[in-house]
Amino acid sequence: METSSSLVSTQKSFYFIKINLAMIKTEQQSQLLLKQAKLNSRHSELLANQTELNTKHLQKNLVLEHHKIKSGKNFYISTQLEPKPIKIKDTNLTIDEKRLLYISRLKSAQLCDKMGSPPWNLKSNSAYELCDNPSVSVIITLYNYSEYIYECLESVSQTDITNIPGGIEVLVIDDCSTDNSANLVLKYLQTSQLPICLVSKWFNTGLADARNVGLKLARSPYVFILDADNWIYPNCLSVLFENIQSSRYAAVYGEIQKFDNQTKQEMNRISCYEWDIHKLVKQPYIDAMAMFDKNILLKLGGYSTELIEYGWFGWDDYDLWLKIAQSNYSCKLIPKVLSFYRVHAESMINTTNKYALNIAKYFCHKFVKLVNKYHASDMLFGFPKSEIYLELNLCSQQTQNNFILQELQSAYAQIAAMESSKFWKLRNQWLKLKKLLGLAKDAEIV
Repeated sequence: METSSSLVSTQKSFYFIKINLAMIKTEQQSQLLLKQAKLNSRHSELLANQTELNTKHLQKNLVLEHHKIKSGKNFYISTQLEPKPIKIKDTNLTIDEKRLLYISRLKSAQLCDKMGSPPWNLKSNSAYELCDNPSVSVIITLYNYSEYIYECLESVSQTDITNIPGGIEVLVIDDCSTDNSANLVLKYLQTSQLPICLVSKWFNTGLADARNVGLKLARSPYVFILDADNWIYPNCLSVLFENIQSSRYAAVYGEIQKFDNQTKQEMNRISCYEWDIHKLVKQPYIDAMAMFDKNILLKLGGYSTELIEYGWFGWDDYDLWLKIAQSNYSCKLIPKVLSFYRVHAESMINTTNKYALNIAKYFCHKFVKLVNKYHASDMLFGFPKSEIYLELNLCSQQTQNNFILQELQSAYAQIAAMESSKFWKLRNQWLKLKKLLGLAKDAEIV
């Protein structure tokens, strides 16, 4: 009887285990729903604030557009009514909240463009106006790099353009800097013989969109991508131009020397391997600093702005190289150090790395043709394949599996204890006896 009650107790334990598991699952779901509701509320609040700013900004823009129509002046000429870029203090926001704001601002900028009012202002020097047919456009993206922009512009101004018919132009795309960067560029272009145009964006929308603005405004068949904290050698543009204009390459790139900003000591080199799609699918190895055929980039849609929905900035250039590869274009390495890459604390790479796995998983879908064709390596987009294909929901599935495993182990342990008990042995003997009695009864009937 004691063992029988133990069996009943065990069954009850199973029952309560299932109830507890259900309660735990319900509680977890409730917590998730609560967190999601808070996130949605915060999202709505951020978008509402951004919409209010955008509305005020667009009203100013409409006043400017009205003035343009009445005066008949070119829209790009600076006027007293020109709107100032929207600047938002986001120091207290989380990374996810900042991402939401970037997405909102990007949509606002796209809306302005569709309405026929490009969301930026242009200010150029006389050298730029006289440069009618440049062969190369240097696109410099700028955001709060007042400490480095002068050195960057100086390096471009020293470019040897002997072998570049038509010369070069420089487009500095200021992505709503909050420091003195834009003013420094204005001062520089006023006294420089280098054809420079400062493009002041109205919305801070990030690196990819800033580069796309540069592609849209570039007047040359070839563009060179340069960040404001880096610099180039005098022969950089001429060497790259000679190689790209005499070929059908989508891009040509030279070796890049990295250096520590504090010590000024040289570090390792990047972009120093030949064009190899197998290597490219395995991991990024080419930097953004390169010369591109502008029409090919425009045909590919330029730099991808949707990446911010999956992570953070910093993968834009890798995404572009992958798009070039997936569209069957070729690129070429020039085995010479032509530029320098500054390594400093302000770099976005630390934040970028937090979301790198998310981007890599997205790339598996976006570049599935490349994945299917060049899948021999154990690495994909900088991560082991096993890590790439580990879906996020496997974590919750693994937790459920652990609960089930514990429940089964507990059940097996209790069954083992029951089988070794006196009651179980007596039960087995009774079954054997019952079987024998049944056989004997059958024999009597016969």
